Amino acid sequence: MRHVWFVPLALLLLLTAARGQAPATVHVKIHAVLVDKDLNQKPVPRLAVSLQRVGAAGEPIALRTGFDGLAETDLPPGQYRVVTPEPQELEGRRYSWDVEIIISGAEYSLDLSNDNAKAADITAMAAGSSDDLTAQFKRLNNSVVTVYSELGHGTGFLVDPRGLIVTNNHVVKSSEYLAVQFDEKRKAAATLLASDAQKDIAVLWVNLQAFPDAVTATIAKQDSDKAAVSVGERVFTIGSPMMQQKVLTTGIVSHVEPKAIISDVNINPGNSGGPLFNIAGNVIGVTTYNEQAQSGPGLSGVVRIEEALPLIQQAQDKIKQPGATPPSAALLPVDPIEPFPFDALQAGVTPGKVDRTPYFFSAGNFDVAILTPPLDYRLYVEQQREMEKERAKRDKKRGDAEPDKSGTGDEKSWRSDEHPPVVTVRVIPQLKVKFWASMAPGGLKARFKTDFYRMRLLCAGKELTPILPAKFSFEGGNYGSVEITDTTYFGMYDYLPDAIAPSCGQMTLEIYPDKTAAPTVKALDSNTIQAVWSDFDPYRKSLAEPPAPATTPAPAKK
Repeated sequence: MRHVWFVPLALLLLLTAARGQAPATVHVKIHAVLVDKDLNQKPVPRLAVSLQRVGAAGEPIALRTGFDGLAETDLPPGQYRVVTPEPQELEGRRYSWDVEIIISGAEYSLDLSNDNAKAADITAMAAGSSDDLTAQFKRLNNSVVTVYSELGHGTGFLVDPRGLIVTNNHVVKSSEYLAVQFDEKRKAAATLLASDAQKDIAVLWVNLQAFPDAVTATIAKQDSDKAAVSVGERVFTIGSPMMQQKVLTTGIVSHVEPKAIISDVNINPGNSGGPLFNIAGNVIGVTTYNEQAQSGPGLSGVVRIEEALPLIQQAQDKIKQPGATPPSAALLPVDPIEPFPFDALQAGVTPGKVDRTPYFFSAGNFDVAILTPPLDYRLYVEQQREMEKERAKRDKKRGDAEPDKSGTGDEKSWRSDEHPPVVTVRVIPQLKVKFWASMAPGGLKARFKTDFYRMRLLCAGKELTPILPAKFSFEGGNYGSVEITDTTYFGMYDYLPDAIAPSCGQMTLEIYPDKTAAPTVKALDSNTIQAVWSDFDPYRKSLAEPPAPATTPAPAKK
């Protein structure tokens, strides 16, 4: 009797499980229809649609609607992002879609319509008013990123929803560190896919899982050899000049060359690699250089976007290769947003010379400095005091009744944005005097003992990730009575405020002279660790303090 009821029960359980199991794929229908001003429905034919599963790597699914505005496919259930790379125009307005959906069941339908589209007025954009530029900035802001390498930073812009970013080749060069910062809190690793030094174009790959709200910039439609812009047309760019992020500047096209556009749009250091937009918001070029005039803003050179198209195609082909995987979507450290409290910097100044011992030391053939905002400020004040003493001596020697302090520095010249609350480790190769060469007339001659390639800072044996591993060229030349006869690099690595901490126990600095040589290893002194940690006590305290309550203005007396 026991087996008689067991068989039907097992069969019932199997049938129940089968009914509750999700289907392997879902039949998806995407219908693109716009409604005109007379309420007539207009199917959107041949509309390119890209579907990327959220949280999954790999190439997005590409669809195109038929003449009835309908596209169909079968997909595994899950959450997807639906993007239309090419906008659709109707009655003076441009429509594009970027929506997230959850596909489930046996069949799923999505309507792309006026209601869920991003719309822009083409006619208003052509007029080029400030209000229109504000709208364009809001729409295109998330298509622009800051690109970081060991040798500097520039701008880039997203040209493919799979994470392809165009920038200048001179921004990335041969750097082994590449990162893309989307906003003040999000930065992720990037990989170089294609580059051309002559065209000064490079294409990077970034994992957009790190920046899910990124927007793909639209490249202007190509018409054989004719440029997508005319002389006298108004243009604008969004870039990262002077270590700022997402700044808009405008200008007028002065000349169109076969491979370049000349404009008076203002391009500062850091703008390199950014997009030049026409007033409709389409990319027509890549901002590259600025030639400063003797007076006035000068002219800027822009590589025509046509020059970048083959490299974009080359990068697209690479990410389609079997086994091609995007870089990690893990977020990298960024500069802290909150400034170091200036009153704490002032309070940390003491009479007499600054004790440099904990911060400056040697490691093999390298000179090392560990810099903090309080140390920088104390050294700055010390320098100002020395300048004032020297000037006072000259004033006294001349018999001036009123000391002339013009030209001496003051606290106003200290800029907190130039001294963010970070720990900077600076490593410079030491010099070696060329004895026999220095015997000849002309003074001392010296060369560097070694080169700098990279460094690592370890906390209890674990490497700390720097905010920026910068490397600068140290050019030879005459420095006072010393002539340096060769060149090298020196390192300036920025770390988060809590990077050097007593809780690490043992902290070690590894300095590599080249790619293959063994590093110089230096254990940080406990006094150094404590001095750096103590410098940031006021900063940590400022973060822990609650914000000041908002004050309500008193009502006006009647």
